[in-house]
Amino acid sequence: MSGFYSGLAEPLRSLLEVKHALGLPYEESERHLHRFDQMCAEDFPGQVALTKEMAMAWAVARPAEHVNGQMRRMSPIRQLAKHMNGLGMTAYVIPSGIPGKQIRYRPHIFTHEELRALFDAADTIQATSFGGRREVIIPVIFRMVYCLGLRPSEARTLHRNDVDLLRGTVNIRQSKGHKDRIVFLSPDLHEYCQNYDATISAHHPDRMPFFPNRSGNFYSHCTIDYWFQQLLGAADPHIASSPGSPPRVYDLRHAHVVENINRWTVAGKDPESLVPYLSLHLGHSNTEDTWYYFHLAADFHPDLRRLANTGIEGALPEAPDGLR
Repeated sequence: MSGFYSGLAEPLRSLLEVKHALGLPYEESERHLHRFDQMCAEDFPGQVALTKEMAMAWAVARPAEHVNGQMRRMSPIRQLAKHMNGLGMTAYVIPSGIPGKQIRYRPHIFTHEELRALFDAADTIQATSFGGRREVIIPVIFRMVYCLGLRPSEARTLHRNDVDLLRGTVNIRQSKGHKDRIVFLSPDLHEYCQNYDATISAHHPDRMPFFPNRSGNFYSHCTIDYWFQQLLGAADPHIASSPGSPPRVYDLRHAHVVENINRWTVAGKDPESLVPYLSLHLGHSNTEDTWYYFHLAADFHPDLRRLANTGIEGALPEAPDGLR
């Protein structure tokens, strides 16, 4: 991204250097910092201290902005203020409690019929006059999120050399918690990705991203979100307007996990012994994060409600059949 131009340019650059040195992606926060810098340059030119007026001008809720989005937007500005204070500079820290409590998101668990409609819509997506090869990319990127249980950011930032189309493996690098992991393509998804690679390589022979935009760079999360909303509208407008939180791309990851838990339950396997392996597969830093999915799966299998409130004891058990 371009440089900073306001009177806070130096501490802004310094904060990013620290975050990057720690190995943090910090992608979304960096975008917010650049927008904050633009606001400061336009509305508070030459101001080298982060004043209360500047901080609270940024904190004001935008039209139709969700409180969770407002909180995510404010977080890096709090971090900037604390960073400046640590450097001996004057900076106002937005108090905790502003704008309020985070609203817990209730994932949309897709039915098989909804997933079928979603991927049918992806397969019929049309090219646009803006360039790029979205009609080639969209059917593959959303299948990888769902079939592999990837975080959306993991899928869109895949490098071409992260996907081993000979062995059928995908290397997820420096994901959440700075953990690398390898996931395996099923035979049909493996073939699907091989066909995709041959097609996209004709347009981007020397690309670095596995999913390149028209300039050969990585897509932004905003583009992926926009595509997903288009698919939802084409698949079934009622999905997007169903009770609860609107579906997100991330819900395809939730659907992947819940589907696996349900499959184990129907097959008579012991889900509790499989949690450590599921945790590794998802790239969780600890198994406590994985137990969350049992609360979702319990809506489909009441006998899982007991497990949803337990913890994991001891070391990893021997890997059950089918997971080796």
